[in-house]
Amino acid sequence: MYAPPADVERMVSIKIEDLRKITYLDIRELGGRTVNLMPMWDGTQWHVWLPTPKGFVEGKIVDTIEGDYVSLTPAKPSDLFIPFVHLMWQRASWPDICPLISAICDDFHNMGTSVAKLKHFFGSRKALAPGSTGRFASTELEYLATLSRAVYDLLQEMISIIWQKKVKLLDKSAEAYRRGHKLPETFSKVVLQDKQGLRSADEIERQYGLPKQLAEQYAILAPFFLELRDVRNRIIHGGSGLGWIFDTDRGFCVNPKVPPFSSFRGWRPEHQYNENVSSVLPWIADTILQTISACNSLMSTLASIIRLPPEIAPGYYVFVRGPHNEALAEVLAVHSGASPWWG
Repeated sequence: MYAPPADVERMVSIKIEDLRKITYLDIRELGGRTVNLMPMWDGTQWHVWLPTPKGFVEGKIVDTIEGDYVSLTPAKPSDLFIPFVHLMWQRASWPDICPLISAICDDFHNMGTSVAKLKHFFGSRKALAPGSTGRFASTELEYLATLSRAVYDLLQEMISIIWQKKVKLLDKSAEAYRRGHKLPETFSKVVLQDKQGLRSADEIERQYGLPKQLAEQYAILAPFFLELRDVRNRIIHGGSGLGWIFDTDRGFCVNPKVPPFSSFRGWRPEHQYNENVSSVLPWIADTILQTISACNSLMSTLASIIRLPPEIAPGYYVFVRGPHNEALAEVLAVHSGASPWWG
């Protein structure tokens, strides 16, 4: 089995000629980027290259437990293709960006772990102390909401660095304005006016000299971000948390008529346990999907505006594998109409 390093911050200096031994890499235009040495799945077996004092040696592994890998197709149906992860490792893996990519990828894995823990709590509820499973679920949901909120700031820090260090506008006046109006490293400072009201796309464009398409994406994502921010503030500062989480024979339920669940617009009749409570899984699926989609949409929009370097592994896709991918995929399927119940 193979488990990759915990992060890409432990970067190793390797000679360019040694990288030529790794068959999926195209190193002709690295442009100062860091190469994430991922395993490769060729459709039938794994390939991994390990650094040694004499250069790279191809190793043999049976399988990989967690991490990213390159392939033409996923090795397992539960392995995820996340456009953001693919884009960043392929075209934007500069040394100061790599730790942020790794941090967001870790958060995606942690989302799957949270879902798996919730399912485990539900399956083990008869062996636990009476009344404890609702508290376990509440704590995990609070963590999930706080985690999703944190992803937005990691994403914004990444975009700010790229916008400040990797971009130069051809229009001299626009370039002078861009340099004089630094893009903040926190998402709230971009989309919120005086920490409360939402900025329009036009206001974001004027304030920071951003291209119209990118400003529009910020404005689209801002309302959900504000909901997450309010949930996080309620947890961290208000002490009210998420309210009651109900342990039923079909799954964990919440009252869809009270905040923060009342702001979710996707409630359907089949989500109802009774007239008072509904399954929490649709809300979880929406929270995770909107967070991942924010990373996908903002970075793909930025990549359509600026000229990023070519792919490091052209023709290949980057897939994401984790020990709890199945649990994550199962809950995300609820968003597409799958059963919202575990019982």
